[in-house]
Amino acid sequence: MGYILIAVGAIFLIAGVVILKKKNKETPVQKERTTTNNEDKFEENKAKGDAFESLIVKMFDTQYFTLHEWRGDKYVEGNYPVSNHFPDLEVIFNHKGEKDQFAIECKWRKDYFKGGIEWAQGYQVSNYQNYAEGTGLPVYVVIGVGGQADNPKEMFLIPLQEIKYQTLYKSSLEPYRRPADKNFFWDSESKKLI
Repeated sequence: MGYILIAVGAIFLIAGVVILKKKNKETPVQKERTTTNNEDKFEENKAKGDAFESLIVKMFDTQYFTLHEWRGDKYVEGNYPVSNHFPDLEVIFNHKGEKDQFAIECKWRKDYFKGGIEWAQGYQVSNYQNYAEGTGLPVYVVIGVGGQADNPKEMFLIPLQEIKYQTLYKSSLEPYRRPADKNFFWDSESKKLI
């Protein structure tokens, strides 16, 4: 009886090893598919983000504004520059001898989710706040919602210092609403982007 139990146990052990080897052979292909899907989604989101940033850049009259910096989210195998943590754009206003510089983080969302949008992760909010403190530059967040990335249905312009949370609800966005097709301008007296 003991030999029978040992033989049955050995059969189960061998079957288990064969199944594990077969499963491990399939895993790289599955991982490759998952990686490809994640890369495809990243590229799709990046293209939408780039389209929205392009729209925002075009909304600054080159007679008054100079695009000083336009950062791209570049990385390879987990290595990325520190500047990826900074706002997307740095712009310089220059008119009648007055020169001011500010930064903009651009965010486009297809729609609201449960009445709000998550415009950033917590660590991103901290990164932008640290950037503002470290450079002394005012930072603005321009949020587009709906429509297409290059033609949003709604647009909001919010000073970073007035944002307390990574999720913003329609009611909290409303005071910052601006026409989605109107160029930006710098108010020299209040030192604010409008």
